[in-house]
Amino acid sequence: MNKVFFLTGPPLSGKDTQGKLLAKKIKGKFLVTHILVDKFFKKQKKGYVKIGKKFFSIKKEIERRFQGGLYSPEIIGYVVAEKIKELVEKYNLVFSGSPRMIEEAKIEIKTLKDLGIDFRVIFLNVSEEEIFKRAKKRKREKEDDPEIVKKRISNFKKYVLPTVNFLKKRGCLIEVNGEGDIKEIHKKIITSLF
Repeated sequence: MNKVFFLTGPPLSGKDTQGKLLAKKIKGKFLVTHILVDKFFKKQKKGYVKIGKKFFSIKKEIERRFQGGLYSPEIIGYVVAEKIKELVEKYNLVFSGSPRMIEEAKIEIKTLKDLGIDFRVIFLNVSEEEIFKRAKKRKREKEDDPEIVKKRISNFKKYVLPTVNFLKKRGCLIEVNGEGDIKEIHKKIITSLF
């Protein structure tokens, strides 16, 4: 039976880097949540999406993301759940950037439990000082602007930390120090998972 792993944490905590390394190690498929959502939006013929009984404006969702906010949890939960259903029979899966909100986590966990899939969430813990250092060094996206980074950290504290605690209480969270040498962090992740 294939497994599903999620990497979450503050902005610039190394989720993509560690996710790629983990996927390579387990011969799995690496998926970045916001890229999956962007592709999902591009397939929509209208300017909105309907999930359950709710309607979401694609333009507003994209604007929110690029201003340091987060996509609506129902959208991410839906997109990730559908991707799990589509791929988990063939591959071990590694998702970067999810779950960030409790509602999103509930949708994903329900899907995994319904399918009988074992999963773990890896939380990369990184200090604010380190986040700003990495943003200054990277400077490759709008999201790395210091004001946007401040907003992203604020959203992390408001939405992601409660989700981390929610997952911790359910016993599916592994916390790893995300600062230091990339290979050492990878080793810590592998050691804590296997």
